[in-house]
Amino acid sequence: MGDFLLSLGAVDDRALRKAAEFLQFYPDMWGARFDYPGFSLLLSSADDRDIWGPFVTSDGSLLVALSGRIALDRQQWDTAAQVNVPGGLACKFISRLYATAGIRGLESLDGNFVILLFDRAAGKLFLVSDRWGLFPAFRCQSATGQLGFSSHPDALADVVGESRNWDLTSFAEFILTGKISAPFTYYERIRALPVASSITLSFPPGASAVEQGRTYFQFRPQPQPNEKSDELSEKLAAAFEQAVGKRTLPLLGKSAVALSGGLDSRTILCSSPDRPAILTFSCYDSENLEFRTARSIAQAAGAQFVPLQRSIDYYGDHAALGVRISGGMGCIASNHFLGFRPQLKELGVQNLLTGCYCDYLFKGLAFNKRTNRWTTLERLGPFDFSYYFKHFHSDTPLAGKVRQRLESIFPADLRRYDSPAAVHSVEQRRMFPLAYEEDNAERTIPQRVMGWYVPIADNAVMDVVQRMSCGMKLNRSLFAKTVAKICGGGISKIPDANTGVAVNSSVLREASSSHLHRGIRLLEKLKPSNATNGSWLNWGYYIQQSAAVRSLWASPNPDAQEIFRLVLGKDSFSPELSAYSGGRVSLFLQLFTLKIWLDQRCR
Repeated sequence: MGDFLLSLGAVDDRALRKAAEFLQFYPDMWGARFDYPGFSLLLSSADDRDIWGPFVTSDGSLLVALSGRIALDRQQWDTAAQVNVPGGLACKFISRLYATAGIRGLESLDGNFVILLFDRAAGKLFLVSDRWGLFPAFRCQSATGQLGFSSHPDALADVVGESRNWDLTSFAEFILTGKISAPFTYYERIRALPVASSITLSFPPGASAVEQGRTYFQFRPQPQPNEKSDELSEKLAAAFEQAVGKRTLPLLGKSAVALSGGLDSRTILCSSPDRPAILTFSCYDSENLEFRTARSIAQAAGAQFVPLQRSIDYYGDHAALGVRISGGMGCIASNHFLGFRPQLKELGVQNLLTGCYCDYLFKGLAFNKRTNRWTTLERLGPFDFSYYFKHFHSDTPLAGKVRQRLESIFPADLRRYDSPAAVHSVEQRRMFPLAYEEDNAERTIPQRVMGWYVPIADNAVMDVVQRMSCGMKLNRSLFAKTVAKICGGGISKIPDANTGVAVNSSVLREASSSHLHRGIRLLEKLKPSNATNGSWLNWGYYIQQSAAVRSLWASPNPDAQEIFRLVLGKDSFSPELSAYSGGRVSLFLQLFTLKIWLDQRCR
């Protein structure tokens, strides 16, 4: 995968060349540039050009470019191969689809993508983004009127001259909440495109481009009665298997699944029609319960298992590049895969599959929930702006602007949180676009520099999600049934590393295991280290010990210091690492991410 940058009108050639250099994050990535009267287009990618590269018809009448990936079945790839001229197979298929179904055909595709198609005869350039908001896409009209689009806001800001026109409220929101609300970015004039955007740019002779945009798909919850749970779990299982099958076709190259001890990644693995052909890997600090569970799942599935051990300063060593690639819009603590890019490339991996977003889509992560301390059963709780990540509070004017922004996104009628419609509306505003969620660095980084091919981005999966009620998501109710259907008895019985029990175990067994795990976590605090018994790092310990973190944090940056004080208040912000322990660790990680971004952007 990679990035795109589309600049309309006259543009400084030096700025375009600089942007092309910025978007080539690794020497093994390829780039392309297309210059037409009225626009210039840059592409960068780490993917196989013969499959994912651009396509231009032999007479030059049509240009098709793809950032991200569409998902096709074997017959559709065969159709693409019938276009016997140079170019990427995926874009050849898009050209065929456009010829038969027009722009509406492109809007029906599965995947995480932005498609750019220039029809010279019609004098129109089309831009179509996916219906999940999975592939980032941004728009800017600068103070001078220059119009541009890109998948990377920093590259776009540099080209249109907005690189220092910062949005201080977005800085504050990221520090205090761990994310930025869509469509905002760190720049005043750069905004994310609406989810499922279809934009037409017309080029009348002798005039500036004319822009028209629309949303071609609306996510509309249609929750079904809870007694439909079995029926929907069957549909979800079929959709999962179909989605994974399309993403592991042999013609696409070697496929790998990032395997944990939980339910999501094992479901991806077991959905594959050829499990022995799948390479699985687990990123770990020590051979703990999570690691051993992942290895057991791989062995039971008959898949190759590759252990990838993190070095002592893995996260610190890869933080700066991770921030540059992600644009600093997601906490760098989620940068799990970047450091293993060379190993995965050496193993021949071309498709990286992960279980990302299952928690959001199927388990109600974006709900405000209460969990019974004794039974561990979930139920809906009262509305709070904080739901997954902890929010921090400040009395500064900038913190007040963050509150105003959140109140405008979640007006008073939704904050009553007193009906299924209100709950689903809040959830939808928190989930979409998916490229904006709190752990987005885990997704945007491999999406830009690795072959990240997320299975949930399929229309059939979306159809099921729209029909799930709150009750089907609470306590993993429907998803647990889906896991059992896909994984079968043997792999379903391997305990979930998160709960310590098999799928669909009794409430009593799950509660007992939860209390045991709580005791183990308390014991871990008596002898702290980088490693935990799960997949995440012990960040509270790590930030105090890491030489790489200390060096990045200590490098002078007056702009960062001033912004942090404006957000937190002069007396609440501390430059000392020792000030960030316990509940303030996540606050530090957000400050640390933004500090690295400012170090890079203030040059």
